[in-house]
Amino acid sequence: MDRNQRRRAARTNHPRNQPGDPFKTAIPRVAIPSTGNIQELESLSPDFISWYAQRQFGADIEEVLASLAHFFRFYPEFEGTRSITALDPAEVTAKLISLITHTLLEGVKAALSLMRFVNFLHDSGRWSGSQESFQTLHDILEGISNARVRIAISYEHIPEHVTTETADWP
Repeated sequence: MDRNQRRRAARTNHPRNQPGDPFKTAIPRVAIPSTGNIQELESLSPDFISWYAQRQFGADIEEVLASLAHFFRFYPEFEGTRSITALDPAEVTAKLISLITHTLLEGVKAALSLMRFVNFLHDSGRWSGSQESFQTLHDILEGISNARVRIAISYEHIPEHVTTETADWP
């Protein structure tokens, strides 16, 4: 075996180059921004804005669209065969969990914005996924929304408890 063959064999057999290597899996994968998803969102925006204006939602439509654009930049797009009108519940959940893990507020905003958007798609007949995937996605987004409300309510009561408990201290 010559020297080059030994080097290749040593690199191939090195523990860091084996499948399942924790060093390789720890390397963050870079998501390439999706311009197709953003273009599709932009094409749906006028109708979404009209639908949104007919309902009295508290959030400003500009914030909702910005949150959707941020989310869809990193939602997977595969050779034009994907559409944001048929979101995959598992992929949405994975992206939301990643976003919530990094920035809770942005993740919650994205979930609420997606909930409005998915309802718009369904109400307007533009949802192109199955009814089952719509219901699953809707339930996931509603669950996140309900969790946000529970968190907000629990944080509202913290100052009462803190002031009451600290007043009793010697």
